Amino acid sequence: MTVLKPMASQYATPQQLDAMLGALEHDLPELVAAHPSPGDFWDAFMRRVDPIEDSAADDNDSLLPRINAMLAPYGMRIAAVE
Repeated sequence: MTVLKPMASQYATPQQLDAMLGALEHDLPELVAAHPSPGDFWDAFMRRVDPIEDSAADDNDSLLPRINAMLAPYGMRIAAVE
């Protein structure tokens, strides 16, 4: 008889998400300075956001407000994380 082990969650814990978002927020001033062109900035920013979003459960509604809060001092925001 084969015993199946429970599958580990594919999603990050709230603490892991908080750490990933904290690292992004910490790096944001450097990211903005390194990418003065809006197109370049958004490409670089979304390359950082996509893995975080992929790690969040589908019902996690805390990402977008937190991301927009970190972008607000720069006069930026996003409408949705895809």
